[in-house]
Amino acid sequence: MATPPPRVLTIAGSDSGGCSGVPADLRTFAAYGVHGLCALTAVTAQTAGEVRAVEPVGAGLLLRQLEAAAEVGLEAIKIGMLADAGTVETVADWLETLPPTPVVFDPVFRSTSGAALLGADALPVVRERLLPRTLLATPNLFEAERLSGMAIGGPEDARAAARRIERMGPGVLITGGHGYSAKAGPPSCGDGGDLTDLLFDGNRFEAFVHPRIRTPWRRGTGCTLSAAIAAGLGWHLPLERAVRRAVAFVERALRGSYPLGRKGRHGTLDPMAGRRGRG
Repeated sequence: MATPPPRVLTIAGSDSGGCSGVPADLRTFAAYGVHGLCALTAVTAQTAGEVRAVEPVGAGLLLRQLEAAAEVGLEAIKIGMLADAGTVETVADWLETLPPTPVVFDPVFRSTSGAALLGADALPVVRERLLPRTLLATPNLFEAERLSGMAIGGPEDARAAARRIERMGPGVLITGGHGYSAKAGPPSCGDGGDLTDLLFDGNRFEAFVHPRIRTPWRRGTGCTLSAAIAAGLGWHLPLERAVRRAVAFVERALRGSYPLGRKGRHGTLDPMAGRRGRG
C-alpha cells in the first residue's frame, strides 16, 4: 500500500472557465504531488476573459465542506476568493477549531478582468479575524494597498505596507506583477524586464527578482502562486524555500501559457507545465 501524499485544502470559488480559483489550485496541487481537497465559497460563471455572475455558497453548506475536509486531515490550507463578510466569518470560525495548520491567504478583491470578488464590508473582518490565523498573505500591489490602507508607489512603500500587514498577524509576500500605484508613482516594469516579489516574515525581507514573462495569457497567476506555496508547506518546506520554489513554478507555468476562446485574446498559465515543482 502506497504512503498517502500530503493533503492540502483550497477554500476558494469555482471558475467555470477553468483558469483560476479551485480549478487552478487543484491543477497546482496535482503538479506538486499533493492530494487536493476543496471547499467552494462561491459559484461563478466565467469565460477566460470575464466574470459574468457570482453566487456565494451558503454558510451552512460551506461549513459542512470545511468540516468534512478536516476529517480527512490537512497538512496545509490555501484560501482564495471569499466573496463576502459572512463567508470570511465562517472560515475564520472554522480555522479556530483546527490544530495548528499553515494557512496561505490570497486576498482576492477583484478578478483579472476587474470584477469585484470581495465586498467592501468584508475588509475589516479579513483584518481582524482572518489575518491573525494566517501564516502568509500573498497580496498583489493593489491588494496590499487595500489591506495596509496606504498607497504603494515604490519599493520603500512596499516595505512599509508589508510591515503594516505583518502587524495584523501574517507574514507577507507582496507580488510585483501589477506595477506600483498609478496615483503614487510609475509602474514597476513594463513588458519584459524584471519584477520583484517581496517577502517579509516579521524579521527580515527577502526579494525574489525574476523575469516578467512576455505572455498575454496570465489568468490564474495569483491563485497558482498561493496554491504552490501551500503545497510546498504541505511537504513541510520552510516558508522561504516554499516561496522560492513557488515563484519558479509560476514562471514555468507562465512559459507554458496558452490561449482560450475566440481569436486567442484571453488565456491562462499552465500549472501542469511545472510538474517539477514538487517539494
